[in-house]
Amino acid sequence: MKVSYPLNKALTEVARHHVITARLTDEHIAGFTLSAEERAALTTGDIAALYDLGANPYLIRRVFRPRFAR
Repeated sequence: MKVSYPLNKALTEVARHHVITARLTDEHIAGFTLSAEERAALTTGDIAALYDLGANPYLIRRVFRPRFAR
């Protein structure tokens, strides 16, 4: 399984600020060294891409909770 430290660090920081959203803004991820793919997945809220890029599933669910609402 692939793990992306920078991606998980960004998600952890966003979660610490209790941000719950369907997608992140450039302001949320400013200052993090992320690949273009990681930035795109975060700003579009692409759950599958985040998982494939190595984001922790717990962090994905914590930040992108509205994406999991029924």
